[in-house]
Amino acid sequence: MARKIKDTGKTQRRVNPKLVAKALGAEDIGVEIDTRQGPISLLTLRQFLLGKLSSTGGRPRLRGTRKTRSKISFFDEDWEKIEMLSKYYREEEGINVTSSQIASALLHAEVSKIDTSEIKFKTHSASK
Repeated sequence: MARKIKDTGKTQRRVNPKLVAKALGAEDIGVEIDTRQGPISLLTLRQFLLGKLSSTGGRPRLRGTRKTRSKISFFDEDWEKIEMLSKYYREEEGINVTSSQIASALLHAEVSKIDTSEIKFKTHSASK
């Protein structure tokens, strides 16, 4: 089994966002960003959706996704958040997106991080 590598070096000093804003001439517009949003931020998700949504007349679909729908069971609290996100993008951002498309984008973002190249399956010989 491979050994885990542990970083014992000194951590970098955190950058004060107010100093960065001042240096860039930015001003506070009152937008609060919750850092607990997880691995994908609202802006990243928005950019992904805008880059993948395409319409041929009806509801836009995500380019590259399957044409047939797959059934996926969601935890109630997760689906509520996904529905809230799709409502946010429709009403606040003007992006015509469904809850299922949001779920697909989030699932894609997480699954694409998994390296499956090292997964090996046991082979069973047919002749015993």
